[in-house]
Amino acid sequence: MHSKLSGCVLLGVLLGAFVGTVQGCGSEPFDFPCEPAFPCREPDICVDGLCVLPDAGTDASDAGETSAIGCTGPCIPRGPDGWSDPRAVWIGDASKAPTFCPENMDMGLRTRAFADLEWEYGTCEPCGCTAPTGTCTTLPETIEVRAALCAQQGTALPFGGPDGWDGSCTNANAIPAGAMCGGTLCAQSLAVSPLGPPVEDGCEPVVIPAEKPPHAGTPTMSGPTWTWKTHAISCYLPTCEDPKEACMRTLAPLPEGFAHCVSLSGFHACPETWNAKELVAYDDDKAGAIDGRACTACECGAPAGGACLARVRTFEDGACAKLISDDAISSSVEQCSNVSIAGLAIGSKEITPPEYIPGACATSGGEPTGAVVPNPDRATTFCCRALDA
Repeated sequence: MHSKLSGCVLLGVLLGAFVGTVQGCGSEPFDFPCEPAFPCREPDICVDGLCVLPDAGTDASDAGETSAIGCTGPCIPRGPDGWSDPRAVWIGDASKAPTFCPENMDMGLRTRAFADLEWEYGTCEPCGCTAPTGTCTTLPETIEVRAALCAQQGTALPFGGPDGWDGSCTNANAIPAGAMCGGTLCAQSLAVSPLGPPVEDGCEPVVIPAEKPPHAGTPTMSGPTWTWKTHAISCYLPTCEDPKEACMRTLAPLPEGFAHCVSLSGFHACPETWNAKELVAYDDDKAGAIDGRACTACECGAPAGGACLARVRTFEDGACAKLISDDAISSSVEQCSNVSIAGLAIGSKEITPPEYIPGACATSGGEPTGAVVPNPDRATTFCCRALDA
């Protein structure tokens, strides 16, 4: 019984001594250690690894280097009217941008702005042209029977059809068997002038998307969006009692890459003492840019390479029954063929209806154009003090 009581008394004495150490009257309070994983209890704040109670006022002997109520770090002047309160701002390469604000600069990331826009063109859908359409209606202007082989010169006898001929069987201008022309047989070769050229309609431009049928319209662009090479991370600073100043919560210097900055929406010249570093940034990575990239419209040139084709047939009789020759003719060149037996009677002929053979149209368009530019409506000017100011 006596030993248990003595133990309780001893524990009480030790606990009382510890409490006196923590909050002893007239003594300095005990500063508990702290770190991000073990933060201080309010209203204490973590300074250099120890929990301390913020100062209750400014020490006149420090000439403003000691903070006002609620601050443990130095105070700095505020920016001119209209500009934001001073912030701790990190400006640098986007790949190195901090994810959170430093300890004792309020909790979490506050604002992020973007600068140094970088972009490139994507890929436009390819363009194409439909095949041209056309008609062929004009027969050869002349058909001649010549008293010489195709490669030689000789008398020529007209062998065309009647006026308004449509190419159907006719015995007009028939050549009898054994007919003589200046001492030589007349029927040795048959020469046919070209068919008339095709009457063509233009091609229609089309977009040719991957793995989809062609369609009319303007090509679309696929590919990369834009990026911002520079980021500006703004962290709030607490406010001093003096409305003309702002302060840090810690006496430690700003982390590397940070500076005290003010900002104002739009494009502005930086105020004096706030012009050690200047940056125009944009408040949204998407809305901060205007995407003017596009693809040029598809267009088609005039048809080229089209032709008319038909066949001319000659017969020994006058009713297109006994075939002598069957030769292809076109709108491109004259056709000449030798008669199989010189002096043979050529009693009739016919020309098949000309057929249109389409050419092609030169394709243009589907080229990248335009640009991605910063959106001036989302611009903000950041102006920063020198680190030792």
